[in-house]
Parts: sequence; C-alpha cells; structure tokens
Amino acid sequence: MTSTAVPDVAGPVGDAGGRPPLRLSFSRVDSYRSCPLRFRFAYVDRLPTVPSPHLSWGSSIHTALEAWWDCKLPEPPPVEVLLDTLYARWDDEGFAGMPRDEKIRWYRHAQDVLRRHHARHAAAYVPAVATEQWFEFDVGDDVTVVGSIDHVARTGNGGFGIVDWKTNRRAKTRQQVAGSLQLAIYTLAAAHLWGREPDWVALDFVVPGVRVTVDRADIDTDHALAEIHAVAALVRAEAFDPAPSALCGWCDWRAVCPAFEGDGPDVAGTAVVELQRLRRRQERDRQRIAELERVVRDRLGVEAVLEVG
Repeated sequence: MTSTAVPDVAGPVGDAGGRPPLRLSFSRVDSYRSCPLRFRFAYVDRLPTVPSPHLSWGSSIHTALEAWWDCKLPEPPPVEVLLDTLYARWDDEGFAGMPRDEKIRWYRHAQDVLRRHHARHAAAYVPAVATEQWFEFDVGDDVTVVGSIDHVARTGNGGFGIVDWKTNRRAKTRQQVAGSLQLAIYTLAAAHLWGREPDWVALDFVVPGVRVTVDRADIDTDHALAEIHAVAALVRAEAFDPAPSALCGWCDWRAVCPAFEGDGPDVAGTAVVELQRLRRRQERDRQRIAELERVVRDRLGVEAVLEVG
C-alpha cells in the first residue's frame, strides 16, 4: 500500500507526568526501525517531503488495482477498467518538471504492469471482500495500530486471504514474506475487523508478476506485538538518534540531519512549494464550495440551511 495517509502521532511525544497515547502503523514502525531520526522528522516534526516519481507511480497503480478488484461483476472486468482508471486517476504530483517523453515512459510501464496483472488474475477473478480496508485497534499501553489493507480476497472454504500489492522491482522470498511485520499487523487487524484471522496472507509483487503466499500458521503475531510495543517505548523516550545507512541518499531530510553536512534537499524551499500547492487547492475548494452552495439554494430555495458536520 502504500500509500494511505495515517493520522498524526497523537500528543507531544514527551508529555510529562503521564503516558501519551500513540498511533502507530506498519510504515511508522518500519520507519523508526530504519532510522529513528527520520521517524521524528516525518511524524513528530512533520517536515515536508519531496514528491517522487516512484511514489506517484506506485500510487497510480494501487488506485487502478483497487478499482478492478472492487468491481461487483459476475464476470472478470475487462482490462480497460484498469487502464481507464490509470488514465483518469493518474497521480502526476511526483512527475512535476519531468520531460514529457520520460513521463510517458513511466505511464506506459504502468500500463504494461496492469495488463500483466489482468492476464494473471482474470481467469480466476472473484470480487474482493474489501479493498483499502481501514482499521484501528488497541494493543494496550495506550497504543493504537492503524492502517489499511489493500485487498481482502475470498477463499473457497468461506474464509478470506489478505493481499498487499507491492510495486518493488524484485519479489521477496517466502521466508521474508512470512517474517513481514506488515502482514502480521494485517492478521491482527483482520481478527479485530471480522472476528477471525485470514487463512493466508500474501505480498503480490505486481511489477515482476509474482505473488508470494504463506499460511496463517507461519505468521508470528506475538513477535509483531512485541515489536510495536518496543518501538512505542522508544518513541515515548524520545530516542531519535540518526542511523546512517545506504538509504540516506534517498532521505528527504538529509539537509537537516546531524549525521551529514547539509548536502541534501532544501527543506525550507520544499515547505514553500507545498504551502503554495495547498493554498491553490484551498482556493479551488473555496470556489467549488460556493458553486455547490448555489446549487443547493437554487434547488431548495434561498432560505435553505446547509449543515455540515
């Protein structure tokens, strides 16, 4: 997945005199494990990020897959559902300033990935139980785990399986998938949502066209819970030391990281760009709200009162 927005970590991390509630997700726990300072920049300080082609490309593919698997049709939806959704809901944010020919190559690559996905799954297509299923559940110690499941699939015995779509170029091994903290969290979430655990969980690597499936019995949810609580304790202790690694070259906040000497993105400049984008969006929303209010009053009369919760 991606890429679903998660509500912010609740409250100041270091509240004195009590234990502040925390909202964690797989991506947040994974971010902390890779670099505690990166976690702080992203979720405590909320520094702006730089949109990237890879994120926008992956988001566009996820949106198309969601639309296709969510079709409530007796027959497999045609491949055009995937391709039309890709076109209509293409996320262009990460491609700003990219030459048109290069952007088209990204777009055509996405089309090829979706065509292969259709060829792999159309023959045995069954509409999803749910797509992008949001969840929140309490794991104790004032820690709430949140997130969304890409695809909940029906199984022949009346149960269900869980699939997470990945746009990585390479698939992981079965052992790596069995040890996935993300899938362990989804297993716990399923029990909370539906009162039973999935029969199996899988990572579907849509670029190489490989789905790696493991049985529920191979998922260690106890270890996942211990990992979540360990990260929560470190976050509350404000343990945010940097952890330099090969991933630092892709970090949005290298310019402000004490492990480096400022050779990274311009954080202030990025903040200005994001602020300008949000202000433009705010103006578009304001204009659209005014248009809709006029429609309501034209239909219901000038005395109509519109209440929005």
